[in-house]
Amino acid sequence: MRRFFISNLTGNVGDLVELPAELIRHLHTVLRLSAGEQIQLFNGRGQQVRVRLQQNFAAEILQIRQAEPPQLVLSLIQGIAKGEKLELVLQKGTELGVGSFILAQMERSVGRMKPERQAKRLQRWQKIIQEAARQCGQPWLPQLEVGASFAGTVSANDAELKLLLWEESAQPLVKLLPEQAPKSISIVVGPEGGISDCEAEIARSAGYQPVRLGPRILRTETAGLAIVSILQYLYGDLADIQTGSQMICEGKDSS
Repeated sequence: MRRFFISNLTGNVGDLVELPAELIRHLHTVLRLSAGEQIQLFNGRGQQVRVRLQQNFAAEILQIRQAEPPQLVLSLIQGIAKGEKLELVLQKGTELGVGSFILAQMERSVGRMKPERQAKRLQRWQKIIQEAARQCGQPWLPQLEVGASFAGTVSANDAELKLLLWEESAQPLVKLLPEQAPKSISIVVGPEGGISDCEAEIARSAGYQPVRLGPRILRTETAGLAIVSILQYLYGDLADIQTGSQMICEGKDSS
């Protein structure tokens, strides 16, 4: 079933939802859907709603489900990378279940966040996250923010487990992973040029443990995705086939 994001999704079974004009154009001119066909809407906060299209492209609510919050809260502090690399991290990180992205301007960042372009770029990145969540069936939309400073970003994070991916570390990941599943994990990944000694010390002072992923030095767009995959398999939902959603309400005529 086709799926679309609407941030202000509200209503009960039997109510009519007014669809955004942009979505109506897409349904009508691109997908050529007609009255009577069903689609799914989600609000990025766990609510998933099945609706039936009407003649005027309003949508009648047939079923409402509420997804359970993720069992593992993952935050990725990503050194700002250039162009498509950062977009790849946001897209694939959303697919893998990252709960929040904090973009940090770091000493060796090749990409630079110019203040006059920040709002436009954040809007584009939000669209990438929304589209990734739509395609992969992610009911919870990751948060996205730009950290004011690297030091402030790492010191403000209160995750249960804090990891710093650093090529200078001799500590393998397996040595730092607790047997008891943590409820929240924060990961720092440097930009293309890596993490400086000063930044590594700042992160350590904030409780982050330096760690290395094997003998290879991974690119910035690979490193975070690799460790997120490992952590989701060990502690999260990557190996869990349960849907984790609860039926809130369903209409009688919803077939």
